[in-house]
Amino acid sequence: MEQKTLYRDVKVYETLPECLLEVKDLYTEKKAITMFGRDREELSVTYGEFVKDVQGAAYMMAQRKMAGKHIGIVGENSYEWIVAFCAAGCIGSVGVPIDVEQPENEIVNLADFADASFVIAQKEFLPAFDGWQNGFAIPMESDFVQMIREGRDAVSVAGIRDFSFGKRVEKETPLAIVYTSGTTSVSKAVVLSHYNMMYDACCCQASVKLEDRMFNPLPLYHTYSLGCGILNILAHGQNICINGNLKTLFRDIKLYSPEIIMAVPLVLENLLKEIHRVQEKLGIREQTEQAVERFRKSVFLKKPVLVNGMKEIMGDSLKTICCGGAHLNEKIAEEYTAYGIDLLQGYGITECSPLISNSIRGQNRINSVGLLLPGIEMKIADGEILVKGPCVFKEYYKNPGITEESFTDGWFHTGDIGYLDRKGFLFICGRKKNLIVFNNGKKVVPEELEAYIHQIPLVKEVMVYGESTGNAPDEVRLSALICVDMSKTDETDNYKILENIQEEITRLNSRLPVYKRIQSVKLSESEFQKTSMQKIQRRKVSL
Repeated sequence: MEQKTLYRDVKVYETLPECLLEVKDLYTEKKAITMFGRDREELSVTYGEFVKDVQGAAYMMAQRKMAGKHIGIVGENSYEWIVAFCAAGCIGSVGVPIDVEQPENEIVNLADFADASFVIAQKEFLPAFDGWQNGFAIPMESDFVQMIREGRDAVSVAGIRDFSFGKRVEKETPLAIVYTSGTTSVSKAVVLSHYNMMYDACCCQASVKLEDRMFNPLPLYHTYSLGCGILNILAHGQNICINGNLKTLFRDIKLYSPEIIMAVPLVLENLLKEIHRVQEKLGIREQTEQAVERFRKSVFLKKPVLVNGMKEIMGDSLKTICCGGAHLNEKIAEEYTAYGIDLLQGYGITECSPLISNSIRGQNRINSVGLLLPGIEMKIADGEILVKGPCVFKEYYKNPGITEESFTDGWFHTGDIGYLDRKGFLFICGRKKNLIVFNNGKKVVPEELEAYIHQIPLVKEVMVYGESTGNAPDEVRLSALICVDMSKTDETDNYKILENIQEEITRLNSRLPVYKRIQSVKLSESEFQKTSMQKIQRRKVSL
């Protein structure tokens, strides 16, 4: 179905260079990108300065015969990273953002698989490309910065006002090859066109107008951060503050004092822990906790908890949080809402550039990921979400077989299980690949049970899986592997901790159908391995 709702009138750009040239004129003196240096000094560039830097870099890249090539971008969040990606796109090159939380050999393998002829890399990742046979590596902080400067001068002298010196860019020209996070399978290389990404970026705010100042600490090599957190903000003339180092996350949030924060659930959990720490320090923890509980239980008159310690962590301007990338614990969502924050959840997947749906102000439902973006069609087949629309990719790079398997009559199989309610609100239940199927045909979505178990105070992380009983190849029992939050207990005896958790599981089981009951509980000695977007990598968990 295609969602019928009231959309705002937004300008949709067909290509990235079209967007940049227009916003340069519309918002010339307005801040575009903000960072903070080691000395806590704010470093901001205006739209006029940013687009000139992109033009300069693009000009020099074209001079080096990089136009139309595949260009790997290897590094943590930085201004130069954004300039490199945009400059590549504006001369008809294909940007290949690479996850740097990989071993050196895998970083090179990802660049090679995408047929990168060049990489623009931060200095700490350059050793991976020593002796690289398939292309040429450009140091991001030195050579590439020099390219920006020289290019700006050359463009200015020549009076160039566009990107005509590069390869012509059309709406179907590939803009990026982005690797999926690969939580349950091998990562795939997704080819996204200019129109895929720009349509999605422009429509991010078709149903919800965001405030002007966004803080984005998420890695840019994922489409959620790049599309929703950078291209979206640039297309609407707003100000984005990027954070390149998690060690300075709390410092930068406080210095920037954002109106809106872009996050994944783990970031919100960590921020909440800091807020609780401040509440303890101020002597208001118990008072605030009680007020939040009253807010949760009230049905009609919900009064925001004004004494909460948030401004000590996030400044006094925060109004909105955008959260995606994984399931958000309901209690965490409710606590931020109780503090008067508009928490907007969304649903997306790399293959859809990435956003498919998002929440709408005044129509929030804690467990829903909102309403479909304009132009997106959706249907549910055997519980799986299938989509069509302008933001849906055309192919996996060098993998026509998987591409063909992923589509049925033009409908893309997301691999996610979910449903739409009568008013068109989308609810995500879990991943199809994670389904636990019993020999009697019953099916269990492990994410549903994990959400219940997360409510147990001692549980920090949990993974529910089907464990073989040993009686028959297809006979399994529901098991839960739990990582304990040791900050929530003074107990050091693992057997007693397990007993306490088992008692809670027994109470939970009494409320569940027989086939959904957890039959085995084990404790994990360490936290689970995760992707850079903090999703548990199920296939790498030792059971």
